[in-house]
Amino acid sequence: MFSEEYTYEKLLEDVLENAPPGIDTRPGSIYYDAISGVLFRIAQLYADIDMVGDLIAIDTATGEYLEQKAAEKSIYRLPATNACYYVTFEGTQPEVGERFYHDGHYFVLRKDSDGDLYLEAEEAGTVANGIYSGTPAIPVNNIPDLTAATFGEVMEAGAEEESDDDLRERLREKMSGPAENGNKQHYRTWCEEVEGVGRARIIPLWNGPNTVKGIIIDPNGIPAGDAVIERVQEYVDPDTDGDGEGDGLGEGAANLGAHFTAAAPESLAVNVSFNAVLKVGATEAQAVEETTAAVTAYLKKLTLDTPDGEDIVVRISAVGAIINALPSILDYNSLAFNGESANIQPGNEAVAVLGEVTVNVSQ
Repeated sequence: MFSEEYTYEKLLEDVLENAPPGIDTRPGSIYYDAISGVLFRIAQLYADIDMVGDLIAIDTATGEYLEQKAAEKSIYRLPATNACYYVTFEGTQPEVGERFYHDGHYFVLRKDSDGDLYLEAEEAGTVANGIYSGTPAIPVNNIPDLTAATFGEVMEAGAEEESDDDLRERLREKMSGPAENGNKQHYRTWCEEVEGVGRARIIPLWNGPNTVKGIIIDPNGIPAGDAVIERVQEYVDPDTDGDGEGDGLGEGAANLGAHFTAAAPESLAVNVSFNAVLKVGATEAQAVEETTAAVTAYLKKLTLDTPDGEDIVVRISAVGAIINALPSILDYNSLAFNGESANIQPGNEAVAVLGEVTVNVSQ
């Protein structure tokens, strides 16, 4: 743009070529020294104009400037959320607010609106995800008569703050939707405005006329936890009678008469196995770790980024290309999903989640 066309060198060349006849324009001359400083500032001004243009354009805006553009359309960046786990105790029950520890992370004991106890990570984000049910929770303070504290199932997975790319995509969707008048895109927009939601799949007429179902996926590409589902239900169409379906009374974002149901998708485990020849110095454990990280990232992107109306397909060829590019893998064969060399199609009400990774090392 301006900064490319009006560089210091081009501006200087143009001014020197148009100098009055007989003027000494050599470097070090009075004329040259007088114009060079001014032209440098002018070139910097053009560069600043370019930067301002980038900061106010949706495609190039970042950080707080992108947030300002999104706020014009009532779209706001989703904050990082804390991982939460159900918890069980043996012996005395600790007071709400007690702190517990596991693997470098601290948790605070909370109680939800139903009276259920859970542990909430003190640090927001994904750092405290992945704790298996049955893992001991170590109390920070001495709690008399407490004999054991154990993590239960995940209540809500932690998520990082929404990235610029994800915020930009939500803004584009709202601008191009159109998300209005309770149409399908509008329901998706409502669901994805709720903290802890990464993607929502909308199923119209799922249980008869005037019914809408939202399949809620968290920002990690896995089924959303109960707490997130409850927040979405309350925001879009409250379920005051507890029958699992919104009341349709227009007390949420949804239109009067539309019954909305928020639900988590089923988890479809994808067990990945293959034979591999490793590179010199690589180990089986390294191959498993790399495969797990890479395939998990692939499934997450597939779940969150596949356009609406397009079937999600976990492809053997795509995972094969991922494995072939791993630093520890020299060659591989016999790649299978759940024991079969066929693609997997989870459907609208399920998400593919990586199960067990088996690498059979050959010499």
